[in-house]
Amino acid sequence: MADYTLSVRALTKAGVIDLDSDAYAKAGNTIAAGDYVFPNDGKTILLMDAGTGATVTFTARADKYGRTETLAVAVAGGGGEIAAFGPFLPELWNDPSGNVHFSLSAYNAGDIFLALRVANPS
Repeated sequence: MADYTLSVRALTKAGVIDLDSDAYAKAGNTIAAGDYVFPNDGKTILLMDAGTGATVTFTARADKYGRTETLAVAVAGGGGEIAAFGPFLPELWNDPSGNVHFSLSAYNAGDIFLALRVANPS
């Protein structure tokens, strides 16, 4: 299975996110089986709007103390809810390249993902 990389959009207090151009599925990508990845600096969150519902499972990494964490969340579909995940502590979630990985239990062309980086307060 392939890895699909999501771009991270910067979120500012005066910013507007355009789902038509910024979200993963809206950029013409097909939601399919595989790992999804996004760069993470500890200030990144992932938003998801599930078309028909899915379980989102994040891949944890052991930190220097051997700690790991399990994160698998069932997201209902079709109700207009938006799931929000994160922020992700880099020591527990980042692979050696600085990316967080997640997978889906079901794949729907109507699923939308958006990775956002929260900026420092100003």
